[in-house]
Amino acid sequence: DGLPRAEASEAEGSEDPPEGSLEEFRRSVHPGRTAVEVTEVLERLCHTGLGPGGMVHTPAFSLLEAVSAIELGDPKVDVGSIPEARNCGTPADLLAAGLAPLRLEYDILLGVLDGLLALEASWYKGNFLAETVYTCLYLHDLNRLEGNSVLRACCELARLTCLKVVSVVHRAGVSDEEDFCTSYQGLPLHVPGRPDGADETKRWQGFASRVASKLSKIALRTQPSDEVSLDCEELPIPGLLTAKQMEALASRVRLRQALLGVIECLERDGDVDARELDRIVSDARSCLGSIRETHRFGGVKDGAKFAFFRYLNKAHMPAVPPRTVEHCDPDEVVGYFESFLDHAVAIAKTDSCKTVGQLERHLADLSDTNPETVARSLQCLRLCRLGTRDLVSASVGLTAKYLESEPELGVCLVKCQEVTEAFAKALCFNKCQQHRKCRKVLQTLNSCAEELRVFQIPLQALRVGDGEEGMDPEALQRLRTELSISACVRWLCCLSHRVALRQLLLGFDLELYQSGEYLMVYWYCERLLAGQISAVQEWNALLARVAEAGRRLKGKGKKRVVTAAEDEVMCTIFILESTRLAFNATVRMLAALEKRGTITRPELPFNTEENLYSQRFSPLHLATNKVAECFPEPLCYDAYAYATNVQDMSLGQLCESAGLGFGNALRLLSHLKATYGERGSREEDVGALERTCKANQIAVKLAGRSDKLKCDLGVEGRALVLRIR
Repeated sequence: DGLPRAEASEAEGSEDPPEGSLEEFRRSVHPGRTAVEVTEVLERLCHTGLGPGGMVHTPAFSLLEAVSAIELGDPKVDVGSIPEARNCGTPADLLAAGLAPLRLEYDILLGVLDGLLALEASWYKGNFLAETVYTCLYLHDLNRLEGNSVLRACCELARLTCLKVVSVVHRAGVSDEEDFCTSYQGLPLHVPGRPDGADETKRWQGFASRVASKLSKIALRTQPSDEVSLDCEELPIPGLLTAKQMEALASRVRLRQALLGVIECLERDGDVDARELDRIVSDARSCLGSIRETHRFGGVKDGAKFAFFRYLNKAHMPAVPPRTVEHCDPDEVVGYFESFLDHAVAIAKTDSCKTVGQLERHLADLSDTNPETVARSLQCLRLCRLGTRDLVSASVGLTAKYLESEPELGVCLVKCQEVTEAFAKALCFNKCQQHRKCRKVLQTLNSCAEELRVFQIPLQALRVGDGEEGMDPEALQRLRTELSISACVRWLCCLSHRVALRQLLLGFDLELYQSGEYLMVYWYCERLLAGQISAVQEWNALLARVAEAGRRLKGKGKKRVVTAAEDEVMCTIFILESTRLAFNATVRMLAALEKRGTITRPELPFNTEENLYSQRFSPLHLATNKVAECFPEPLCYDAYAYATNVQDMSLGQLCESAGLGFGNALRLLSHLKATYGERGSREEDVGALERTCKANQIAVKLAGRSDKLKCDLGVEGRALVLRIR
């Protein structure tokens, strides 16, 4: 009849096309889209150039899409093939159809606000912004929300929070794309005609404050048994509301204010205002408590589902299969934000760290609480604000002014700062990434140490044939400089042992080791601690010589340049030695359990124990120059095999030796507390070590007395604990 097939089908009448036919598909697609039959094209490709397992794709099909489409035939690969996505209109179409009304009943309004909060938590946990927060239709045209102040305040602050979080995560750079997606291409995070910045944030924070204050004032004037109407142009909420319901709405607005306020407080320049942060966190906790008390926080209410469309942003979906984003459990959402507030309080304590050791313990403690990407990113930005000049100089034990007084010492300070910053940033990643980043930190550390050793070569020539007593002032000044450089190198050596120890102990958190490998790992950790103690003693001795050389100088050169306190150094050595004794006793305990048959060494059908040893510990030795000294010093397999060869010892002897080791560690800790008291002992570290040593001391004695007792190993805080059943 001369008509195209599609037009002929429409002219034939209103008969429904066959199910699964091209005509049925054409009728179901959204207006403005064109459906083209590709059966012949696919058939030709399959019979010509497409091999087994091949995939038909366009020239623009990249590796990312290929990895995302591993499961062939999965309809999720093409969002357009999902009927729900295909039939979902654009935000403009849905808004024009009146699907986002501003006049909402209390329950429905509460459901929209709670659903938005739940989806925000889902975004923080790794889902895409296009599949979570911005599936809320109200966020796609904020200017039309002028008729509902509660919605306007919450949606505007949600948008600003998303912008702030994207900025924080992007600048910190401590997460991968699969952990947190910052992409928001095509989403209306920026409102045309409105500049984003501090003024915009202040404007909407003030607006939200006025809305929440108005609701709270009305609630205060309302008796608990009374109900009032808020149905007005600014608050179009039909029906009567109790004081508790009005306060519930106000708490959600204030929570939005508080969450954005916490992020702003932590990421701004300068020190954190502790009082301001405490006030904001207190308000946020109060709001979360109010949300929990309403017993209405259940994600998206059935009546509020109209506000959320899963495929609303199908045109801006990332090039990966869309995920099924379920609304979080109410308690899970409240718990998530309570945990975020706990992390915020901990992050604010970064400014109180005065040495690299304190900073390392702070970051390790925060990491042990498993913070999400946003919290880790805020922590990283706080480190950037902290500055490492004074931190490093205090840790090295020399004043910053002295280190900057000469070019060679200035380079030492810069290199120590470089290593410190790399280590601190590595601790801001998640634990799996930390394990990998520690290798890079050790590589950076060895490279910096090698550069600093170059300065020692010409300086050593000055003291050949000279005694320190008879040196002239110039030679004495140069000797002090050389000793200071050597002290910086020794400090890097101390730090390398801490980095290596951190990497090995992280393996317990990541469950990288089999029980049969514990003996090998703990032996290596014990030797790392022994090396660190030796390095600390050498570093302290060098500082003493620097101070002595300074006392012999006259004039300005006689100024005090050594800042390391002897008590702090001794406390550090006490704790390191106590930990080493505990690890040594753990090695004996593991050897006893191996002889007892409780644990067995791993079976290696295609490998040897020596190869396994090399695989575990070779990543710790990354000196760029094979001739140069490596930090930490490599420990060969033969030393391990010799130290752990206990065939001539009986089970009772091994258990007795382990018990004595734990006892020695306890006595040393007791001496530390008695000598230096609270100012020297780190209560948390010492307390945890004491509990572990006491428990293992008792358990290993019982295990050595009876073969009938069942023994089991547990890991508590990366320390092995023997349990007797």
